Amino acid sequence: MIVCGRGDRRGFTLLELVVIIAVIGILAAAVTPTVMNQIMDTRVAATQAEAHSLYDAMVGAPNGDGTRFGFVGDIGRLPNSLQELASPNGLPSYATGNVRGIGMGWRGPYINSGTLANDYLTDAFGRSYILNSGQVRSYGPDGIGNNSDDIVYPPTAPAVTGTVAITVKTITAGKTVVDPSGYRVDLYYTSSGSQSSVTDAGTPFTFTAVPMGLHAVRVVKTVNPGAGSVMVEDTVVVRPGTTNAAELWF
Repeated sequence: MIVCGRGDRRGFTLLELVVIIAVIGILAAAVTPTVMNQIMDTRVAATQAEAHSLYDAMVGAPNGDGTRFGFVGDIGRLPNSLQELASPNGLPSYATGNVRGIGMGWRGPYINSGTLANDYLTDAFGRSYILNSGQVRSYGPDGIGNNSDDIVYPPTAPAVTGTVAITVKTITAGKTVVDPSGYRVDLYYTSSGSQSSVTDAGTPFTFTAVPMGLHAVRVVKTVNPGAGSVMVEDTVVVRPGTTNAAELWF
């Protein structure tokens, strides 16, 4: 049996250690920028995705069924803060006891708050999002606001209101009469989560700056006999930045 003593063990020489350290340093210098870039790209992508999700929570996902318009559709305005997407903050609860049974009021949360209660308020860099006129802004990798490094969605301030144009038609003596006199049109919409209304008593019946979403419209007689009688009512979907036309027959 051969027994090796302490004197037979050989360690690294100083020159070998210097070479090993140099090689490790070269590898680290080559790999570190790539790894850091990958980490930064991942954080940018995560922030972009979350900013998009926050925007969808405000106005509704574009691939939805067309009956939900997010926070704006229920409340009638953009949120004053991102916190309103997760908590009502005094807004009325969602209810359907309105004209045509249209629901109005806060029915959130509109956003998944994340693992921690306030995850949705901060970007992937750990900084707070800035909300301004419907735009969600992150100060990006450099943390300096209002420069080309910022991550903003949507790129421009969104339109959240549209125009409604109502044409009233009736049949008199076998003939179609368009926009007959003696009638008005009432439009019902949500204002801060509660039902409100606006009236147009003169043709053409047009309503501007109507919040996006589902609304009720009525044709009401304004002359006797029967002044105040509801002749017909229906719903109209308002999409932002467009004129939404509807015909009401009675």
